[in-house]
Amino acid sequence: MQSVLRVAGRGLALSSLLLGLLGQSACSRPASAQSSGEAPAVAVETAVAKLETLPETLHLPGTLRAYREAEVAADQPGRVISTFIERGDAVKASQSLVRLDSRAARLTNLESSARAAALAAEDENATLECQRAEQLFKASAISRSEYDRMSASCAAARHSVDAARARQKLSEQAVGDSIVRAPFAGRIAERRVTIGEYVVPGTKIATVVDVSKLRLELEVPESATGRIAAGLPVVFSVAAFPERRFTGKIVYIGPVVEKSGRDQVVEALVENPDEKLRPGMFASSELAVGSRQLPVVPERALFGNENARRVFVLNGDRVEERVVLAGEPRAGSVPIVTGLKAAERVVVTPPPGLRDGARVK
Repeated sequence: MQSVLRVAGRGLALSSLLLGLLGQSACSRPASAQSSGEAPAVAVETAVAKLETLPETLHLPGTLRAYREAEVAADQPGRVISTFIERGDAVKASQSLVRLDSRAARLTNLESSARAAALAAEDENATLECQRAEQLFKASAISRSEYDRMSASCAAARHSVDAARARQKLSEQAVGDSIVRAPFAGRIAERRVTIGEYVVPGTKIATVVDVSKLRLELEVPESATGRIAAGLPVVFSVAAFPERRFTGKIVYIGPVVEKSGRDQVVEALVENPDEKLRPGMFASSELAVGSRQLPVVPERALFGNENARRVFVLNGDRVEERVVLAGEPRAGSVPIVTGLKAAERVVVTPPPGLRDGARVK
């Protein structure tokens, strides 16, 4: 009996010892270990994404073209004896560019003029003969066949005069074509001949461009072609004058969508009174095609690089990191094209270390 009591007593003492050790362990555990271990909430500044009506703009690359450009060519053969132009010179309409040797053309003109005068005299004499023949025929002094022969001779004389006068005009034109003239007012982009060269019809003499106005050629994506109309304003800049903004209006709209790039070519007319702009310049343009409603947030709410702009959006007491497509900043605010809805709240100037799913207050 005493042996059973001793065993029971030892068991009771061992149980008491274990309970004591467990109590000491619980008392010695830190308060933070007793909690769930989650980081404390972070204090942040927030703003509501407001819905605003904003102009919708297409950003398009473009190329400036001359309003008019002509490759002026010779109409007559001849040797160049004078040039009156150099590259970059301003010229007026019909101004002389190059003179060709016209001695042969002038001699031909003199010959054709003399020939036309001689045939005109013969025609005048034939007309008188025909008048006399008509009188004789009425008086039955000549036969019908003789009268018809005289009438045919008179008609042939008249046609010969007409042909001679046409040849005379052609020779006069050849003399005039010995001077190559500008087709319109503009500037010389290229002079292609020099004194002493022999040219034939079709030889290029010079390139004349009209730069008082320019054509801005743009390629509009197929998805936006339905919103293009004549009269839409275009604003653009060029690398040569980065501080200036130039304007134009859509005037010409291509009738087809190109198969290669699925783009529609349109042209804006640009006034160029000071001739600062040059054909061939690359232009970065903005074409307003309407308006749309987009959520707008402070620019300070965005972070990340240009290829992946991000924002922290509040979801209850936690933040959700999202990738968004942002528009152009305007007065400290940025429209969000995709990735955010109006009335959602975003974190402004996210503090360092803020992560997706963090608690905020």
